[in-house]
Amino acid sequence: MVSDRINNTARNMRASTFFRIINLAFPFFINSIIINTMGVEYLGLNMLFSSILQVLSLTELGFGTAMVFSMYEPIARGDIKKVSALLALYRKVYLIIGCVIIGIGLACIPILPAIIEGEVPDGINLYILFIINLVNTTITYFLFAYRSSLLIAHQRDDLVNKINILVEIALNISKIIILLCTKNYYLFTALLPIYTVINSIMVYYVSKKLYPEFQCKGKISKDEKKSIFSRVYGISLNKICYVLSNSFDNVVISSFLGLEILGMYNNYFVIANAVVMLLSIITSSATASIGNSIVCDSKEKNYKDFNLFQFGFSMIMGWAAICILCLNQPFIKVWLGEKVMFSSSIAIVFAVFMYAKISSSVFMTYREAAGIWEHDKVRPFFEGILNLCLNIILVRIVGVVGVIVSTIITMGFIRTIWGSYYLFKEYFYDYSHKKYLLKLLHYLIITILAGAVSYFLCGLLPIEGILGLFLRLCICSTVTGTIYVLIYFKRQEFKACIGLIKGIFVRKK
Repeated sequence: MVSDRINNTARNMRASTFFRIINLAFPFFINSIIINTMGVEYLGLNMLFSSILQVLSLTELGFGTAMVFSMYEPIARGDIKKVSALLALYRKVYLIIGCVIIGIGLACIPILPAIIEGEVPDGINLYILFIINLVNTTITYFLFAYRSSLLIAHQRDDLVNKINILVEIALNISKIIILLCTKNYYLFTALLPIYTVINSIMVYYVSKKLYPEFQCKGKISKDEKKSIFSRVYGISLNKICYVLSNSFDNVVISSFLGLEILGMYNNYFVIANAVVMLLSIITSSATASIGNSIVCDSKEKNYKDFNLFQFGFSMIMGWAAICILCLNQPFIKVWLGEKVMFSSSIAIVFAVFMYAKISSSVFMTYREAAGIWEHDKVRPFFEGILNLCLNIILVRIVGVVGVIVSTIITMGFIRTIWGSYYLFKEYFYDYSHKKYLLKLLHYLIITILAGAVSYFLCGLLPIEGILGLFLRLCICSTVTGTIYVLIYFKRQEFKACIGLIKGIFVRKK
């Protein structure tokens, strides 16, 4: 059983890594083309519409996550009837959600001009573009989005990712062709719903082929339905918090600073978010296996795995934050030029932003896998509202830096300290939450030390361009790796992580 989980995690991680690389590489090419052919304001439009529609997607309220969790146990028992009933409920709720999002989206159309400071690009109709993006957001709810839950609950995220890889490659190649050949932003945007439909059909076909025994029929008991919606309530608060901490950042920048600043911010955000998304492969690939382990194994074993996971992940995210710190500005200069660069202080702020954003990943993954959502009701609401208030206050004082600092404060402190408390209260209650926080603080201090040394040494390097980026990456990796090894090489977690990494990336013959 343990070997199966490791193999499933390894398979999912390999597929997810390839998908994320594909998905994150194309925006660098596309952003360059948009800036050179149309202007940085178009990047701002992209980011603004994505943020608005992410807010509208709150209507989903984490129902998909709750459904996947509800499938873990009946799938482990081979209860086909119950899984089919869950699928039927899932499809019904998603149809309702799709209708609600369309209704709210259409109601938002009149206020679009009010959330953009300054002028929009010439010849652009905000309403047409918004409607195209709205269709793209809602169309999956009316098609086969519910079928992907079967693949995820069976620990076959790799199949979902393989489909996504094919669709993303085709979509982004089409985007590049449209931009270079026509420079038509409407055609560029219209590609989104077309490929979303293709993706949904492919997921449906694969899930039906692998699991034909699961049909959308049957009903679940009232108690089970009540349990699911109780989980949805807990997840929804966390989703609201996430949206208020991310999507409203972009809306605030657009409203107070304009599309050009939002477009420049997007370039830095793309880099930091690319690192976050790559790191999230580790946690997302392991979620189903962790859920299975929580159902089948002892709490003692799960706590040991949890500490090992946290140790390894902290080392990786510390190195990644240091790379952002030292390479962010030089990379922007090579990629897009000085015309779209902020001041040097933005590199420091984005490095801290990345670390704060990803620091909660491990305990949040365990919370999701254990189904711990409904107990954490006040924290997400407080975190989201505080972030929005700080955004509005600080953006007036220090501009775009204030928006990033707001997220750092709420994610780095409130989510990490308060959010991890419920994992220990509801699941790891025999273990000390305080000791866990002290471990996180220790990892942070070591990362700051390694970051300070790396930043100082990189500052002495006179070489720029691609060679300069490579040398700075070598400095960051060497300094960080050396400090980590010197401090942790005697620890059992360090040795165990080396063995685990080999198990994930080296196929057994």
